[in-house]
Amino acid sequence: MKGEIIMKKLLSALLLGILLNGMCLLVSAQMGGTMQVKIFFPTDKYEDDDKLIAVERTVKKTTKVADAALRELLKGVNDEEKKRGLISVYETSDIITGRDECQSNKMKPLGTYLIGVSVSKKGVATVNFKPEAECYLQSAISMMNRVMNPIEKTLMQFKTIKKVQYALNGKVITEWDA
Repeated sequence: MKGEIIMKKLLSALLLGILLNGMCLLVSAQMGGTMQVKIFFPTDKYEDDDKLIAVERTVKKTTKVADAALRELLKGVNDEEKKRGLISVYETSDIITGRDECQSNKMKPLGTYLIGVSVSKKGVATVNFKPEAECYLQSAISMMNRVMNPIEKTLMQFKTIKKVQYALNGKVITEWDA
């Protein structure tokens, strides 16, 4: 009888320990923590159009690292990065196009239009935007490079990504107007 009581108490303590451990893991998972992502920005020197400079940012920990990195890139440069001569090309003032619907007073920053990034098993990253993003993606050819090169460099750093393509509402863009 005494042994049975001790066994019940041990079993209760064990179950309580498992329950508490599970709760700790759940709280830990919900708190998430942070992680570093590397993103790439062009410089303010147009003669160095292809030169991109790496910047590290701290983001909320996620399994969707490529998506998190791209969202961080589309936020643009901060004051410290501006002082280093880095620029962002994802603001409305950066759109270069003659299309009436693309005038800067009618647009929002490119990050506003990001739906997300998905990566196929073949290593193709699809950057999916809302249709309004076309004004950024189909602007003057020199501007297209300034918009797309940092996106592609940021995504191609990941070993699982071999190619980057763009989509509007899930429809992959196969022909460019610029």
